Amino acid sequence: MQTLFIPEKIEIQLVDALGKPITQDKILIGIRTFANRKNSVDLSPFLSDEDGVIKITADDIKERFDVFVSYGLMDYVSLESAKPLIEFYYWGNTHLNQYIQYWTSIFINKKDNKKYEMWDEQLGKLQKEFAIIEKREREELKIFETCFNRKIKQAEDVTLIQDTWDRANTELKYNAKITFHLQ
Repeated sequence: MQTLFIPEKIEIQLVDALGKPITQDKILIGIRTFANRKNSVDLSPFLSDEDGVIKITADDIKERFDVFVSYGLMDYVSLESAKPLIEFYYWGNTHLNQYIQYWTSIFINKKDNKKYEMWDEQLGKLQKEFAIIEKREREELKIFETCFNRKIKQAEDVTLIQDTWDRANTELKYNAKITFHLQ
């Protein structure tokens, strides 16, 4: 039974404590879902543009879910069967550093990336799939390494928005108040 309804479009304007738009790009947020059974899922990365706006589509969310579940570390059920409660959260440096250290340690012994960059017909089907995955993982690592959050002294994740997605919505718009200093 469907309990979580993913909107077609989501727009989040980051605002300061006074409600004024924060015009900063590369602020990284995630979406936390809560499972009814099995395991919950965190979806990232979603970045702000130069106007401090984050635009997310249902396809973006489904793609991030597929990537997350593809690692197969635990059991998951469909995203639509999660609890309708969702959270948008700011990635703090503790969480960012753990993510970066983990992926850096995986890539540290993979210095020769050339064969993955030159996917010609010599690569087999399975190797090509591995190459696509590794390329995506390296690109995502770069996003986390270069996000604006790393310049801020905010150690812990911060919940910006909590909402309930318990019915179909075409579009949702939020203002996400950031009350800590972005300096």
